[in-house]
Amino acid sequence: MTISEAAPGAASPAPPPTPPATPSATADGGIDRLNAFDGLFLRAEHLARIQDYARELALAVGAAGGPGVVEGYEVSVKDGTLRVGGGLAVSPEGRPLRSQRLVTLPLTGLTPGLDGFWWVEVAPDSRPYGEAPVQGSYCDDPCAGTGTTRHPYLAEGVRIQLAEGTERGLDNQLPASRRNFLTSKIFGAERTEHSPWPYGSGRAHLPQSWTPPAASPGRAGTVRIAVLLRDPGRPDGWEVDTWAARRDRAAAPPQRYWQSRLGMRPWDAYTAQILQFQDQLAQVLGAAPPPAADLGPLLEQLALIGEEQFLKSHTKDQLGREVARLITGIGEGALIRPVQAGPGPYGLQELGISELPPAGYLPFTPEPEPEPEPGPEPGQSAAPAGIRELLGRQVDLRYCSCALADVARAVQEAQHRDRIRLDEPVEVDILLPVDDRGAPVGDWVAFVRREQRHCYNPG
Repeated sequence: MTISEAAPGAASPAPPPTPPATPSATADGGIDRLNAFDGLFLRAEHLARIQDYARELALAVGAAGGPGVVEGYEVSVKDGTLRVGGGLAVSPEGRPLRSQRLVTLPLTGLTPGLDGFWWVEVAPDSRPYGEAPVQGSYCDDPCAGTGTTRHPYLAEGVRIQLAEGTERGLDNQLPASRRNFLTSKIFGAERTEHSPWPYGSGRAHLPQSWTPPAASPGRAGTVRIAVLLRDPGRPDGWEVDTWAARRDRAAAPPQRYWQSRLGMRPWDAYTAQILQFQDQLAQVLGAAPPPAADLGPLLEQLALIGEEQFLKSHTKDQLGREVARLITGIGEGALIRPVQAGPGPYGLQELGISELPPAGYLPFTPEPEPEPEPGPEPGQSAAPAGIRELLGRQVDLRYCSCALADVARAVQEAQHRDRIRLDEPVEVDILLPVDDRGAPVGDWVAFVRREQRHCYNPG
């Protein structure tokens, strides 16, 4: 008999002991579905529960991906009317906010309060439509006086609305500086949104708690897409700043939270700062007065024609030909030349921009490429013209020539650095993109706040 064989009449071996059950607990998630079975009398409440289940699942997945604008929702003002194009966004609660048409909102009579402005927001909205007869509803038919038809459908869309905001000191700014002042305050508040310890009052010590963020009991269902400022100096009376408010959908809430908590800048906030500056820069440079004209050559020609001796020695036909030649010279720019813009009126601070993002792009005029000479490397012989005048004298500039890919890398590396204030000393690198021969590849340069890292070996 083998060991595995039991003798007749012998007791069976005892079963192995059951491992103790691990403790567990349950919690409802607010997502309830219909538990259907044969014989269930299907009613409207059951169909509504099916829809609610699918809706809550979709909202949970949408919220996990983070809020923000996906596409569209361009904002402008024309003839005193706010115009918002169609688009798609996701609210903080995870609801898709989709519009498929242009929405207009009259601004007549809208007056700001003290230090006031407006957020332009997209909010969820719905409306019932259609008509269907009520069948077999004994309580609602005709004794209740509600009629025998109802709206069987709900169209889910959006509502464009204005929410008033205030920023202390806004009304004390010059008209040209109000926009930059407000955006600087908005970006500054965004960086301290989740109490980043490196920038708070307790930055001298490491935090004692690193607990995950708590669940939000109730989150607003709106998405901001622009800031609206009153500006009587403009033809339409309003100024729109898109990127001061708009954040494109880019990261899940945990990533944004911990980046902010650790003193970093989320990518969507960083790109918004760059785009806000570029948008405002293009507008102020486009609206800047044209440079003064050098009329010296034209005046010399007019004085020559007007001399008595010249008039006596020329016939009418000859005088006509001289005037025609004069007109041709004006048209070709030979007699009226623009004066080169100097420092002061064309500086960014004079144009109302006193604070810049950590990195961005500036225009400059490429000069004719000089004959190659022995000495400096290509692209390092001279600084791009006009950059010093734009940024002012407080900024410590260093000029670098590099490939396009290196420009993109340098701009990306500046994501978490502080913004650039033009009224205080700050170190900035100007990056000139060049080709393989060292020649500029365009009429722009990049600027990047310089890295502040000083390393040493104690040994």
